[in-house]
Amino acid sequence: MWSQLYPVVVLVRLYARGILVRELGYDDYIIVVAQLLAWADMAFSIQTARYGAGEHLMDLVANPAEMVLMYKWLVTAQMVYFTTLWVCRVSGLAFYSRLTPMPQFQLWMRVSFGFVTAVWITQSLIIGLQCIPLQALWDSSIKRKCMTSTDVFISTSVLTTICDSLILLLPLNIVNKLQVNTARKISLLFVFCFGIFAIVTSIIRMVSMVQALHHASDITWYFSVVMAWSTAEISAMIVALSLPSLRGMFGFLRNKAHSTNKSTSRGTAFIGLGSVPRASKNRIYDGNSHQTSVDIDAVRSTSQEALWDMKDPQNIRVVDTVHMDVDELRPDQRD
Repeated sequence: MWSQLYPVVVLVRLYARGILVRELGYDDYIIVVAQLLAWADMAFSIQTARYGAGEHLMDLVANPAEMVLMYKWLVTAQMVYFTTLWVCRVSGLAFYSRLTPMPQFQLWMRVSFGFVTAVWITQSLIIGLQCIPLQALWDSSIKRKCMTSTDVFISTSVLTTICDSLILLLPLNIVNKLQVNTARKISLLFVFCFGIFAIVTSIIRMVSMVQALHHASDITWYFSVVMAWSTAEISAMIVALSLPSLRGMFGFLRNKAHSTNKSTSRGTAFIGLGSVPRASKNRIYDGNSHQTSVDIDAVRSTSQEALWDMKDPQNIRVVDTVHMDVDELRPDQRD
């Protein structure tokens, strides 16, 4: 299901950000790279299955040439799998960094980027150096020094689950501090908590890997299950990271639905974006004896939210960004 869903979600995301909001961010370009890598990983997994993954080990021993190809494709698929997850995490961090310029949060973004990058490098080294030389992984006649399968699979799986949890649950702390009504906070939590599905698939993948290790004498029989959950994890990750970005589309449609309404403000009162059409011109009083003409462009920011209160950096509030061009009327133009 996930493998059919995530390409559609990415396309809708690009349409919403590129056509409706008209401002693609780095996170959008990076998620496209993740999409391409996900397809590559799926292709490598299919090749691994073609040459024996999912078959009994005894059957593969009878055909050593195919078993060699299976292990080569398996190592390639694993390397691409970890790289794809890293690219997804970087895309998520790039999106989160646009939510607020709050220094403390930006520091967390940098630390998180360093952590997920270090994990990706570590996982790649574990896969690439699990046997020295790596050829000994499929050629038992070579003198070798290898890590156990348990060390390789469990260590990389645990690191993957930790990183997925970090990236997908990181924005929940922001939502928890938002000074908004309960209904909106719940809706935001729902959008961000969709990442729980990706974490669940990561855990299920690890469980399936443990099951394979418990049947080491026929481990290749379980490879196909592990690869299926690997594909599902990547797909769920891309979907979870794309859903928050789609809020821009709903914001655009909501503004368009209310584009015929007008809004007038007196003094320093709040001008509600939901009732102000794009590029509308209204006269407002600024508290003095003269009138001021205001052009209000109710185009929302790329992230749809500015989540930082300059007076109190510890409190985060949702506001809307409005571009206002103010031209004071000449005396002969005033009523």
